[in-house]
Amino acid sequence: MKDKNYISRKEQATITKKRIFDTTMVLIHKKGYNKITIREICQNAEISIGTFYLYFLSKDDILLDMYNKLNQKITDAMTQHLTTNPMEQLKILIHLFFYNLQNSFDRELINEIYRITISQNKDMLLSEGQPFYNLIFKVSEQLKLQLNSKFYDNITEYIIARKIIILINGYIFRLLIAQNSDFDKIEQDCISDITDFLSLYLSN
Repeated sequence: MKDKNYISRKEQATITKKRIFDTTMVLIHKKGYNKITIREICQNAEISIGTFYLYFLSKDDILLDMYNKLNQKITDAMTQHLTTNPMEQLKILIHLFFYNLQNSFDRELINEIYRITISQNKDMLLSEGQPFYNLIFKVSEQLKLQLNSKFYDNITEYIIARKIIILINGYIFRLLIAQNSDFDKIEQDCISDITDFLSLYLSN
């Protein structure tokens, strides 16, 4: 019989990783991302630096993990908002993205995420392996069926998905460079522009 006090290596790894993650979150909110160090994270989490590197490659790696959790939130939330109208699904998906982005990160952290994507040549939105891209692609497959094929037969679901993501990226960039920009206004403008763009191609 398994001892109630026994913790498997897998369970211990999960606990340790969560402790590192939670400690980093506390320090970020207290001091800001750029002012904390890995050594400081380890001291507060009461682990060795060697243990830290068993779970994360760098401080930036923790931030990417945070972003991946945001992706998962969007994926989970979308299961509650399934509709037969792909355009409505797309609007809900974009809303969930901006809503979770706003509630998970401040502008400093969003800036850092995009710095990481550039410096490490990682595409957080356009990559086909990303959950958010996969959700956009599924909607694009449905939108493809509504295309006016008489005029736009050469447009694929891949092209639709990529153009949608590029527009979303553009609005995130606008959010970052305009310090007084409003998340809700950015979201509304993004949805409006994407809707207008797609309406040019959809069959009446």
